[in-house]
This record gives sequence, C-alpha cells and structure tokens, in this order.
Amino acid sequence: MAMSISMAAMMAPTAAPFFFAYGRDSRRPAAVVLLVLIYGAAWALLGAAVGYAMGWMMFPSSWLVAAGALVLAAGYTLAPWTRWARDRCREMCGRQPRGARLRDAIHDGLRYTACCIMCSAGVMVAIILLGMSNLVVVTAGAAFMLAVKLTVWPAPVFSTNR
Repeated sequence: MAMSISMAAMMAPTAAPFFFAYGRDSRRPAAVVLLVLIYGAAWALLGAAVGYAMGWMMFPSSWLVAAGALVLAAGYTLAPWTRWARDRCREMCGRQPRGARLRDAIHDGLRYTACCIMCSAGVMVAIILLGMSNLVVVTAGAAFMLAVKLTVWPAPVFSTNR
C-alpha cells in the first residue's frame, strides 16, 4: 500500500502541465478530476506491483548497481521510443480537448498515462534499484522526470492567452 501511494505521489507533479492545459482548454472540472484519478490509479497500480515484486527479491547494494541504474535511466531517457512518447505528451498538452463527453476525458487520460509510463520507465527502474523507500531517491527521480518533461514542453503550456 505504501508503495502505491509513494509511486502515485511521485509521478503526479510530473503530469501537472497536462492537467493544467487540459483544465484550461476544456473548462470541465469533472473531466479534469477524472484525468487525475486515471493517472493516479495507474501509477498506484504500478506501485503495488513493484512493491509486491520487491517483497520477493533483494537487490544488491553497491556502487556498481547504482551506476548501472543511472546509466540505464539516462540511456532509456534518450532512446527514440522515449522521445516519441514525450512528443505525444507535448502534442496532448498543446491541443484542444476532443469533446465534451467524459468518455473523451477517459480516452485522453489513458493515452497520456500510457505515454507517461513509457517515457518514465527507465527512470522508474533506476529508482527501484536505487531504493524506492529512500525519500531522497524518490524526490530526485520525480524532480528529474519533471525537468525532462518541462524542458520538452512548449512555452504556451502555462500561458493563459489562448
């Protein structure tokens, strides 16, 4: 349970640009709440799976494991499929919502969540190997993911003029 909460709480700030853009463009509070719930539930489910898996195995603690985890995260973050997923996220932040129905919000929430999971997977593996229960590691991972997302987002995401 703690792993679920920690994973969802760690990744929620990284989706703030999408949530703000969606709320600004749609002006539908129920749709934005639904998006946030979908995103949080997906990350909580992944956190529960990771917590369960970590209960069954022990990761060796050494500087080689830490270095390998950081190299893995950096390599994955620069991979073409990761850039593709970030481009889809950027596209979703820059366009108008599809419709006024909650079904459209569910579709957009699931699509954005899938892209976020895809572009965050390498960093998530590194965080798990470095110590998901270490608050410094989790905070650094969340800050890194937010920085990666914000550096590829276009400037109008936080603009109020539209």
